[in-house]
Amino acid sequence: MKLMQLPRQIEARMPDSISDVPWTRAVAATSLIAGAYLLVTGRRKSALAIAAGGAAVALLEKPEVLQDFWKGMPGYLRSAKDMLVRVEEFVEDIAAKGDKLRKTLTES
Repeated sequence: MKLMQLPRQIEARMPDSISDVPWTRAVAATSLIAGAYLLVTGRRKSALAIAAGGAAVALLEKPEVLQDFWKGMPGYLRSAKDMLVRVEEFVEDIAAKGDKLRKTLTES
């Protein structure tokens, strides 16, 4: 069974009145609210599990979004790596300037 066919099969088995309700959006929104509540109350693992479940249900409606994200993952990782390298260089530069300033102030 292909993932793309699953929403159509579920919708075909539902009564007409229920198929008008966007159930995937309702489940995703509810899981987001429940996850936020659990996160605020300090239940991080449960919040993560609920949010992941809601995201999976939301992806049933548009699985091409996940495919696009997966295809773009190398670019995202490259960008994140480049940003971390820049931050590391910035921190090293600040540390070097701080050491130089400290030496200048202690010599005076």
